[in-house]
Amino acid sequence: MASIIRIKRSSGTNKPASLQWGELGYVTGIGSYGGLNQYKDRVFLGDDGTNANPVGGFYYTSMMEHEPGVIPAASHNSRNQDRGVVAIMAPATNSGLGGAESLKVNQWNVDNLRIDGNVISSTDTDGDIRLDPHGTGEVVIPDDTFLTFGDDDDARIEYDEDASNRVQVTGAPWTWNTPITVNGESIFGNVRIDNNVIATLPGTGDTLFIDPYPDGLSNEGKVIIKGDLQVDGTTTTVNSTSSTVNDPILHVGDVTSERTVMQTVNSGDSVIVLDSVVGINVGDIIAHTSISGGTSINNINTGTKAVTLDSNVIAGISTTSQVTITHAVDTNTDRGISFAYNTSTGVVNNKLGFFGFEDSSIASSASNANTHGTHGDDSRRWTYIPDGTINNSVVTGTKGFLDIRGIYYQTGDYETGGVVYFDGNGLQRSTNAPTAPTFTSKQVLTAITKKDFSLTASITASAGDIIRQDGTNAYGIVETGVSGANNVSLIGIEGTFATGQNLRREGVNGSITNLASNPVSITDIYNNKPHWTSTLDGGTF
Repeated sequence: MASIIRIKRSSGTNKPASLQWGELGYVTGIGSYGGLNQYKDRVFLGDDGTNANPVGGFYYTSMMEHEPGVIPAASHNSRNQDRGVVAIMAPATNSGLGGAESLKVNQWNVDNLRIDGNVISSTDTDGDIRLDPHGTGEVVIPDDTFLTFGDDDDARIEYDEDASNRVQVTGAPWTWNTPITVNGESIFGNVRIDNNVIATLPGTGDTLFIDPYPDGLSNEGKVIIKGDLQVDGTTTTVNSTSSTVNDPILHVGDVTSERTVMQTVNSGDSVIVLDSVVGINVGDIIAHTSISGGTSINNINTGTKAVTLDSNVIAGISTTSQVTITHAVDTNTDRGISFAYNTSTGVVNNKLGFFGFEDSSIASSASNANTHGTHGDDSRRWTYIPDGTINNSVVTGTKGFLDIRGIYYQTGDYETGGVVYFDGNGLQRSTNAPTAPTFTSKQVLTAITKKDFSLTASITASAGDIIRQDGTNAYGIVETGVSGANNVSLIGIEGTFATGQNLRREGVNGSITNLASNPVSITDIYNNKPHWTSTLDGGTF
């Protein structure tokens, strides 16, 4: 009969009090870590000090009783009161290591974190996951590696080290619900924002749109600018149907303008590159806190847009700084408003008009009380040109008509009761007052009526002859002599001529000749037009 070898054993809750050196002992039951059953299901071995040390038992081996590389469910270990398991690594090929084998398990849980496949997740409800390097350590994402959002890779962030050397954002649009602070240049499409400058990018054109209408590039909506608006360009175009200005005085042709410095100017330099030199003249004054007062411009390079000063700057001037230009020369340019219109149909009937201050109208440097030069006494004039040409702000063309109720002369330029007349330069002046008459005479101002006559038969008459009509007894004076002509112009007409009635000529020598010719048509040229005359013909006064 076979022998049975038994070791020291117990079904209690205590481990053996002592074991001889090499002696084994076992406590049966369902064990646990700590607590009442902390010694159950364990095998103990005595050492040379008769101490009972745990060396095994089903409590321990039950934790390893599962497939290597697989973490079983919590209910797997029923033998162990704690239901714990020991992770057993299993070799498996790893594509990230070039196909080499590495030891792994299919899931790893640490506190509230779980690593499963390629997923790191939290196991507590609504638990956060924090990446918190110690001290000055950093959370590092390698070059050219995407930080991706969304189950379907909807949005990505990547540091593109190989190509652009920039952080690239791709995928779904982003919405910022908090203020954004950018301490450097920002680019939006073809628009660059840097400090307080909004500009287009080089090579993308020179047009920048500000469009308040949601559908884009419409003439609807409203742009509101709080504060002053400064336009430094050479042309301002307003395509609205109406414009309203609250200023009681509209100012044009300002003698000062602001320009932007495009390149840094070092202390001691005398050349400044500006955004534009249009309208700047040699001799103009340039002002800035780094420029001495009264400094003027003595050279302009239109190609590089650089101006040379007559003295060096006393301190540096940074890019985008503003300098003030004050014009100090007479440009002989006009000031006013030009307008366009069409007189009929077709672009050939487009016209350009102007009204305003004409600087270069009659440049007489020898003006005095009897002349009216525009430069000598600064009496430049207001003008209106309905169909003109504008070249370099100088307007040319035939003057238009003025249709108003009346004109006032300033005190000192007229005499009460005086008559307006034109001087040799076309200026209207006032005669002397009736209360201060002259004591000689040369001519008489009279009102003359002129008519043109077409006749049934040709006539011959001299200038100054009187043509009288039978029946109506109307008469007039031949303005210009005719010979064998069937038309004649009469001035100083008295009475009313009629067609179909005979005409007679009364010569300057008193002879009377029957012309045997009747008016076919009579055309009014003017009625009671004032004329100077040196002849009194006995007409009615």
